Amino acid sequence: MVKSKSKIPIDVKQYPNLKTENPSLHYEFEEEIGSGKFAIVKKCKHKKTGQIYAAKIIRYDSDTLKFAIREYEMMMKENHSLVGRKGTVKLHEAYLVRKYLILVMELVDGKTLLDKFVGMHSLTEDDVAQVIKQLLEFLADWHVNNLVHLDLRPTNIRFITGREVRILDYNSCRHIPNKKAGAVVDVIGDTEFCAPEMLNFEPCMPGSDTWTIGVLTYVLLSGISPFFDEDEDKVILSVQKVKWEFDGIAFGSITSEAKDFIRKLFVRAPESRLTAEKALEHPWLSKNYESARKNSILKIQDALRETDERLFSEEEEEYIYASCVLRTFDEEEYDSPEESDDEEEEE
Repeated sequence: MVKSKSKIPIDVKQYPNLKTENPSLHYEFEEEIGSGKFAIVKKCKHKKTGQIYAAKIIRYDSDTLKFAIREYEMMMKENHSLVGRKGTVKLHEAYLVRKYLILVMELVDGKTLLDKFVGMHSLTEDDVAQVIKQLLEFLADWHVNNLVHLDLRPTNIRFITGREVRILDYNSCRHIPNKKAGAVVDVIGDTEFCAPEMLNFEPCMPGSDTWTIGVLTYVLLSGISPFFDEDEDKVILSVQKVKWEFDGIAFGSITSEAKDFIRKLFVRAPESRLTAEKALEHPWLSKNYESARKNSILKIQDALRETDERLFSEEEEEYIYASCVLRTFDEEEYDSPEESDDEEEEE
């Protein structure tokens, strides 16, 4: 029996820049450089120009297409989008084919946040502060435009040069019309990096991002996570109740200003936390405190390596498998291995 050809599952007239031809006509897809719950990222080379890009190949079905398209919208729309925002990667082209949405974007193939810090021979509070300052500058720009990221886990932050970073993965990004009222969203990232309101399904707002900045700062200064526990239920409860402390050994030599910075981000009510703009004004990040930051030596590489490996292994368990065989809606459907696996699981 010949399978009937399926129609394009969305109204492409709403997305004039979304192409439905096979991207393999224009790009050579190379090695895999990343993976996640919903997508695989590969290097790709434009056949005519030789330009190298990153291709995010997002697998979708009838239930998840709306989430894939939402990420595309966030990167494309002129209003209320990531277009031109600080710290983001630029979308070059997008293709919709059977089973996959392919986002061809600027290549950022430097080390991830923790991997970079693990490999540094010497590390100080100033090294941490410089990265945190960049992230806050990005968020200040996003938040003033009513945009929130909501999934600033370490693997979503990658270096493009020796010191410059970019924020990746915009599947969780949202435009929140009223920043003060916030909005309940349908996305939850890694629980130990989520703000309490996200785990309680309460309205999220810009303060939800600055909470995560507090978690990242704690991790980068100590090598350990403030809310981690092998029991996931305990992690959730600790975040919800804002139950944490400064590890006596790890924070024994950390400056008082760094600790104060973290305290002012770990506040239960999101509207009472430091905003990105206010956080940038905190004394710990000031030029006057630079000398103190540089004199605070961090010997945390071993602990940070363990945390990095743990986070990677936890994410890897949920990584998607996809054939990445691309077929347009005019081509015969490809029976990919992952479909067979799904059918076996259902049985």
